[in-house]
Amino acid sequence: MNIRPFERRDAAAVTDLVLGIQNDEFHLGLSICDQRDLEDIEAYYLKGGGTFFVAEEPAGRIVGSIGLLRLRDDLGVMKKFFVAAGHRGREHGVARALYDRFIAFAQREGIRQIVLDTPSAATRSHGFYRSVGFVQIERSELPMRYDFPERDTLFFSLAV
Repeated sequence: MNIRPFERRDAAAVTDLVLGIQNDEFHLGLSICDQRDLEDIEAYYLKGGGTFFVAEEPAGRIVGSIGLLRLRDDLGVMKKFFVAAGHRGREHGVARALYDRFIAFAQREGIRQIVLDTPSAATRSHGFYRSVGFVQIERSELPMRYDFPERDTLFFSLAV
């Protein structure tokens, strides 16, 4: 498994991965129009001082993604953290490898707090977030506003 920075050629595969999980697994009914970041990952994440990584199989298929949207010098939002169903779990290590690369970038770049939003139905994800130190917070505790698709959402925060 190769964890590497996003490249423009990955855009369609990342969109398919994200929308497939959101809609086929969690039945959120979201489209690319609901998530402007998917329309131009480079502009949304990379040009603002953030990052976006993908997990790629040896054959070249994208099976995971994670992005950091930088809101301030010290604050970022974890977004688009998805792993294809057949690559989840400790035995595969994809989620942890993506997360480790993400957190190393955040620390190197001076990010001190990371927040995220996640569907309340994504309980397996919640367990992962808690296992790496995230704590659940109320929407009113978010340090800044940012765009996210409206749905039954939980929020988490991590001091980096």
